[in-house]
Amino acid sequence: MIRTLLVNTGSNVLVMFVKLAITFIMTPVFVHNLGKYDYGLWEMIGAVIGYMGILDLGLRPAISRYAAKHLAEQDEVALQSVYVSAFAFMAIVGVLLFLFFFLWGIWFSGSLSPAGGSSQKYTLFLIIIGAYLFISFPGYVAESYLEGFQKYYLKNNITIVNSIIGSTLLYTFITPENGLLLLAAINGIGISIKYVLFMWILSRPAYGAIKVQAGNYSWLRLKELVVFGFKSFVQGIASRVENATDVLVIGFIMGPAMVPFYSIPANLAQQIRTMGWTLTHAFMPLFSGLSAKAEDDMIRRVFVMSSRYVVSILFGMGTGALMLGVPFISVWLDSEFGNQARLIIVFLVFFTILPFINPFASRYLTAINKHGIFAKLTPIAAAINIGLSLILVHPFGLEGVAFASVVPGLIFVPLYLRYTCRQLGITVLYYLRSAVLPGLVPSGIMALVLLVVGEYLVYDSYTDIVAGAVLSSLGWLVGFWLLVLNREERRYLGARIARMYGRT
Repeated sequence: MIRTLLVNTGSNVLVMFVKLAITFIMTPVFVHNLGKYDYGLWEMIGAVIGYMGILDLGLRPAISRYAAKHLAEQDEVALQSVYVSAFAFMAIVGVLLFLFFFLWGIWFSGSLSPAGGSSQKYTLFLIIIGAYLFISFPGYVAESYLEGFQKYYLKNNITIVNSIIGSTLLYTFITPENGLLLLAAINGIGISIKYVLFMWILSRPAYGAIKVQAGNYSWLRLKELVVFGFKSFVQGIASRVENATDVLVIGFIMGPAMVPFYSIPANLAQQIRTMGWTLTHAFMPLFSGLSAKAEDDMIRRVFVMSSRYVVSILFGMGTGALMLGVPFISVWLDSEFGNQARLIIVFLVFFTILPFINPFASRYLTAINKHGIFAKLTPIAAAINIGLSLILVHPFGLEGVAFASVVPGLIFVPLYLRYTCRQLGITVLYYLRSAVLPGLVPSGIMALVLLVVGEYLVYDSYTDIVAGAVLSSLGWLVGFWLLVLNREERRYLGARIARMYGRT
């Protein structure tokens, strides 16, 4: 179990770092070749596509959960039936979305073009987006099955190759004249190829010979998935509103050209969220399998121990983003972006870190079918977020929108924590003492090192920023080793490192 978990999580982290490197290289390329208007539009359409993701009605986590459950039960009939039933539903959604974007492109593409500009480019752009969604939705079923089977390394290897090839093509051929269309086309083609490969892998006998066969369709099975997934569906709607509405509010009220000044620091903070999702992703099917076997003690141990690691890592990332984010953006793009980001990045880092004080809540509660609390409270949090954003955008601009994101977390994160601890059978105080407090000191050491190094370095070049990041990370690592890991964990890791070193 531990080996599978480490392989899957390590594979997820590798994908994240590859995408982070690609983002670092390609964002300046996109900003230069698309311009602020088209880049802002790309971010806005990305937010719209995020909303389209809720049309799966919460089936993706449901599919992964039931795939893990039926695999643990060795129920091959159920595995085939869930796959075909979910595939049929997702294929219909894909067709409807293609028609939506196709008709938008044919009849209303002028709504995207700047005043006095041609709409032909935006017509093609919207049709490409629709074609990509047509393939993606049924592809989500295959991806969820690979996750449920805990075959993350397979899908991640394909994702890495796909991302590198697509980014190389974009870097080589993108120009200001073809920027938006080339970006949409290469992303669409690459992602479509990826999902087709996922379907092919599942069809192989070694991976269950899971195929689309009409005879395996079951309305009752689909109903079971939808009923289970409805809570995730409601949570998904609210999460999309909470995470994607900021860009749309800014774009519609302040104009697409202002979006990059918000989306750049938001994307930097997003890397912290991505790390959190990456580190926790493989645990949902694990918790589901353990729950099916009634191994509650093991779930508690894994939950608390893993939370301690993840919280510590994300606290460290948050500290680095708070202290080095603005200098990095100023060097990466230019001082105009850095100056705009000074207060925005503070609010966005806190908004991002708050939910990850309890990083496995959603994974665990979904696995045991107790995630209804998110369906009840997340919409309220999203409504508060969007309401405050609309109120604060006029008097305070980008900073007001960023601040609006923080408020719901301060209200609802404690409620989720209390509910999760009750389901686990532990107290909130025990969880905070065991999983959260140990991560504060390494982050404090990291901040102190950055302040001391900042007395000698200006952080106005990549060299200075990297030097500060490396030295402070070493300080964090020492604190993590001594204060976050217990004696048994240090002994285990030390033995593993010594064994690896001995092999080399």
